[in-house]
Amino acid sequence: MQSAFLPRTDNLGARVVNSALFTIGGVAFRTAITIGSMAILARLLTPADFGLIAMATVITELAAVFSNFGFGSVLIQRPRVSRIQIDTMYWCALALGLILTVSIYLLAFTSGLVFNDQRVGELLQVLAFCFILEQLTLVPRSLLMRRMHFRLDFFVQAAMLLGRAGTAVVLAKAGFGVWSLAWAAVVALIIQAVLYQYVAGYVPRLRFSRSFLASSWRTNGGHFGNGILFYVNANLDSLLIGRTLGASALGNYQNAKSLTDEIRVRMVQPLQRVLFPAFSAIQTDNLRFQQGILRSARLLAFAFIPVGFGMAAEAELLIRILYGEQWLQMIPLLHLTAFATGFGATTSVANAIFNAKNEVGLSFRLFLLSTALTAAFIIVGSHWGLLGVVWARLSLVPVGLVFFWIALRLVDLGLRDIWHLFAAPCTAASFMYITMGLGAPASGHHVGSLALDLCEDVLIGAGMYLLMMSVIGRAHLREAWSVIQSIGKRRSS
Repeated sequence: MQSAFLPRTDNLGARVVNSALFTIGGVAFRTAITIGSMAILARLLTPADFGLIAMATVITELAAVFSNFGFGSVLIQRPRVSRIQIDTMYWCALALGLILTVSIYLLAFTSGLVFNDQRVGELLQVLAFCFILEQLTLVPRSLLMRRMHFRLDFFVQAAMLLGRAGTAVVLAKAGFGVWSLAWAAVVALIIQAVLYQYVAGYVPRLRFSRSFLASSWRTNGGHFGNGILFYVNANLDSLLIGRTLGASALGNYQNAKSLTDEIRVRMVQPLQRVLFPAFSAIQTDNLRFQQGILRSARLLAFAFIPVGFGMAAEAELLIRILYGEQWLQMIPLLHLTAFATGFGATTSVANAIFNAKNEVGLSFRLFLLSTALTAAFIIVGSHWGLLGVVWARLSLVPVGLVFFWIALRLVDLGLRDIWHLFAAPCTAASFMYITMGLGAPASGHHVGSLALDLCEDVLIGAGMYLLMMSVIGRAHLREAWSVIQSIGKRRSS
């Protein structure tokens, strides 16, 4: 516990690389388990089942906004914390989780009216217990992040993912339908809560500091405000689609969005958990801060922009292989959604900058503006159905780039740096997209043949991308190679 009071800044680069190695391993494991289980569940459940869970998620994520009160972020960002401050955050989080669980359980009896489907309320009566379970993990996990013990975090997340996927598949095969997804979420959080409490080495004491809570209230409020805006950004499209087009349409849209979220959210958010404590530790050293930001952004752009373009090029193959014939309406949705993935992944570094610099208020104001634009774009786009909503989302990419530019200005970086970050990966990924799109899949082929086609396209596309980057993106390649060498040295030692 004492190591969490004042985090070390020595040997930070090696510790970041080591943490990133476990984080990337966790990302790969999460992606494999999620996509693998989804390929099974898509054949056991219907689009309407996934749509019902997405409807319930709109309500639970609204409640989750209130749980995002910055308690964990405060513990990570503060240069120094004490034991009583940690205990204060624990009891605040636990009380908030209990309030949310009771509130959502009671709200469940009337929430079906929002989507004109009573089954949504029944699902919420089960999902309500996720909040108290989630809050039990907040402080133990934040302490692991503060100490950069990402190896332990990897094993906890792996156990949780296996528990969720296994529960969902077993219950779906047993005929539980949409309930297999709901109970899987609860089981996963029980596993997570037990393991985080064990590995963190933290036992809460019955102590509370009102003065510390008061001193962190402004920061907490900023995180809460950002949480509300994030909720609107993430769920307005689902609310409109679910209410106007029904569960099946929402199921198709949500699964297309989830595939790209495996890149934009599931992969990038764990990396942000590495960057936040690292940036916080060097927040007063502007030169090291700049170098860390540019290095992180180059790596993200190099890795994720081609992934987004590649998913767009292979949208039809991915849907046919992973989901089957009943999900073909997802193809144009995935094709468009995937393009924004790489940009969102790279600009997500802005969140770590705002948090490390304790500029949560500025982040809130910018997010408020982008939320208003998001709402306007999606409402207009919804008049043209599912594709209209997707086009609206794609049109918001420049807003994210402006957000990123303002964050860079906090550390004296600017537009020239953004150009150097994106120009080469976008150009190379465009050539890759054209190359991969030359071969059209044969719809009559079986899954095994389509999988071979996909592997062939990926290899050709990756080759084209690396070839182009060796000509126009050598700085990105050098950065990636230096990270690979650092990982190799640590493994050999």
